[in-house]
Amino acid sequence: MPYVEYACEGRLLFRTEASEGAQYVPRIHEIVVIDDAPYQVVDIEYWARRLGSSDRRLVWPTVYVVPVRSEDWKQRLERRVPRDDEGKPPTRY
Repeated sequence: MPYVEYACEGRLLFRTEASEGAQYVPRIHEIVVIDDAPYQVVDIEYWARRLGSSDRRLVWPTVYVVPVRSEDWKQRLERRVPRDDEGKPPTRY
């Protein structure tokens, strides 16, 4: 079973299992929430590791993240809240 590893500031945070046919790997600059804390994806490395026989290799992605400051995260959440409808524009004619 292949894995996706998440690392932050030089240490491995955790590893998730994925199926061989479908792996979820976030994109660079995407925000992921880990243990209720937001992190931004800064890099993704793909490693080919041997699986069983020597001719078969499996791609093993490592996702590198950095923590997002709480002020930046609050601003991002505020921008995602839809604004109240302020009504129609005034009629000029």
